[in-house]
Amino acid sequence: MIYDPEFLDRYHELQRKRSVIISILKNINSINLNNYKILIKNLEGRLKDKLKKLDISYFSLYTANLLYGKGALKARLNLFEEIGIMPNEIAEILFWANPQKYPFPNFQKKYSKHFIESERNRLKKSNLDDFLQLYALDTYKNAKNDFLIEIITEINSLKIYEFEKITWLRELIFELNPISRQKIKDSININEYIEKALFSKPVCEVILDGNNIIYWTIPPSLNNIEKVIWQLSQIKKLYFPFYIVFDKNVRYMYKSHIFNFPNVYFHSPADELIINLAISKKAKIISRDKFRDWDVNLKKYLLNIDI
Repeated sequence: MIYDPEFLDRYHELQRKRSVIISILKNINSINLNNYKILIKNLEGRLKDKLKKLDISYFSLYTANLLYGKGALKARLNLFEEIGIMPNEIAEILFWANPQKYPFPNFQKKYSKHFIESERNRLKKSNLDDFLQLYALDTYKNAKNDFLIEIITEINSLKIYEFEKITWLRELIFELNPISRQKIKDSININEYIEKALFSKPVCEVILDGNNIIYWTIPPSLNNIEKVIWQLSQIKKLYFPFYIVFDKNVRYMYKSHIFNFPNVYFHSPADELIINLAISKKAKIISRDKFRDWDVNLKKYLLNIDI
């Protein structure tokens, strides 16, 4: 074993990546889009760019056959050419799945028995335990913890309404060790609500009564919406994601970038949609309206927030 601190950092980084990838590959037949994105984010070779353009259903089908199918490995690798992926690209999956047996692919060479045997000889001469350690040795001088840097860059580009992206990044962060999580937390510069959403587990979703919140101040202001979101970042529990419901006529009264958010709805009467969303999603409602015109008890749904 090599005890160079930079090598050990790189090796531990690869171990973390493998832990994430293995947890996804175990459920390859039912992989969802969030996990697919997490998997891609953790890959290191040319396969990463190929999968960004590949339909998830093809990846699931062909990879399940690669990992658990019958027949010669060469034939299962070659099948990927049908979907535009070369054997020495998809072989990265074999590496993560079983680094005791499969080396990281060299994109200048065919992923053949001869290549695997030559890498096994190199592993033996290096006096290392597996191909994960060998790959760490090959890459640690150039890697410089690129994995965490990529995550930090991705987080710093987040928009407050990118809930799907926030969700899969949170899942990725929770797979990391406490030291790495803290390093990310110390290095990001983002909206406080997004930060809370990344590092906390949500208790439930929340519906904002847009028109009602606008009139919390005199004069009425759309800025009240952003103040409410900020307050959500300050309280102990995480309510995520949030949805905003306005009456349809609000767009004739105000102009705002908020109206373009994908989590914003326009409905008249707004109360109808607010109530339906809260009940169907078991979400909280932020509003000073008591909804007395509706034959439903919403007391347990109301969340008290001041600005």
